[in-house]
Amino acid sequence: MAAKPEDFRVSELLSKGSKAIDKTRDKKTGSIMVRKMGGRQIPIGLSRDDAKTFVKFKKRGKSISWLKKEKPFVKYGLQPIRDLKNPNSIKYKSDWMDTDEFDIIPEQQEKFSGETSGYIEKPKYNEEELKKSLDVKVDELIKKTKPEKAPYILKSKYLKLQARFDDKVSELEDLRVQLNNEISISEELRSLVSQLEVSEDSALLQRAAAEDETEVANDRFTKLLSDFQQAIIKGTKEGIERVSLTAQVQGLQAQKATLKSLLEVQKDIVAQLTSQVSGAAAESAAAASGLTPTTGNEVYFAVVSDQDSGEENGAKWTTSRKSPKSSGKAGVIKVKNLRDDGKKITKIKLIPTSSGGISGNIIGLGNDSAGMKQSVNVNIEQGQEYSEPFYFRKSIGGKNSPKPKRSTNKARDYSGKFKIEIEFEDGTGNVKIEDLTWKVRKNKKG
Repeated sequence: MAAKPEDFRVSELLSKGSKAIDKTRDKKTGSIMVRKMGGRQIPIGLSRDDAKTFVKFKKRGKSISWLKKEKPFVKYGLQPIRDLKNPNSIKYKSDWMDTDEFDIIPEQQEKFSGETSGYIEKPKYNEEELKKSLDVKVDELIKKTKPEKAPYILKSKYLKLQARFDDKVSELEDLRVQLNNEISISEELRSLVSQLEVSEDSALLQRAAAEDETEVANDRFTKLLSDFQQAIIKGTKEGIERVSLTAQVQGLQAQKATLKSLLEVQKDIVAQLTSQVSGAAAESAAAASGLTPTTGNEVYFAVVSDQDSGEENGAKWTTSRKSPKSSGKAGVIKVKNLRDDGKKITKIKLIPTSSGGISGNIIGLGNDSAGMKQSVNVNIEQGQEYSEPFYFRKSIGGKNSPKPKRSTNKARDYSGKFKIEIEFEDGTGNVKIEDLTWKVRKNKKG
């Protein structure tokens, strides 16, 4: 049966209690062996059925005072005989005579780590008092150090941070795409600048060559002038020698005619060199302003569309079915005359070469009606730059044909080809620019 608190003595704990604890320790681990069932310690000596009942009643908070465990069997003659009638004869705790065949399990006892079985003497102790005692092995009372856990975070916070991280990643991808686009545009501009630098270097070389030719012509002129002076001196001497005024006059007239012809030749050379230098400068200026040279570099042109068509010298115009545009003007055609002989440009033509699925006139000059023109008369002098507006037929918009797709309720795109012809006043050196692209987008709504 369980010991009472007043029955404990320090000497008894030292002599018996520690020995009892040592006998219940595991030889390998040193831990006290305890019988458990369902996560609860159970008294030693209970049968399996009684142990299940004990655990069940403990969990429900029911009384277990009726539950008893059988004491170990003691052979006859080994149990001490004491005089129970005379209380004064009891001097030691061992003199107490226990006549009951069963031990009662205390209601408040939860731990049974100090119990042993298989011995007549079963030392038991109050665990609260045992904690207060000295020089007793109480390793079982010290909890083992918990293993360190890895860093963790709430799943809700983790998911929120993960969503923010994904958003930042997608935003970073968008910025990377924008950066790549800007880099591409920068590279294109660098390429264009390099081309213009090459054109400028070429013009400078042509100018240097023209200056060299001018110097050569000046040297020739100087030499001719020197020859002329020598001829005058010689003629004067001959006249003096001949002492004939008529002969002197005739000689001077001949010399004058010769000098006049030489001066005309020199003027032609200077005019030609000046034209070459001015032509090279005009070509460089035209290229720098975004104009495209034609064959022979006598005419520079550009198709400047109000909307970006995505192609060089292309034309684009957008309208809609419900809110058509009131004007078909889509841009201008720029033309610059760089012909050396000074001939004027007198006519510009804009001719569609494919309809792209749209009937009637599509693109032209003069106006945006169905009667638009395919040519206009102009007067562009040498070195002059001229801009001529071009139009799309505005009746393409509205409820007229063509119509946007009804199935998808989306816009529809049309495209085709056109050419530009430029004519001079003498009918020679005319220019044709073909395979240019026009585009029309017709939306469902404005």
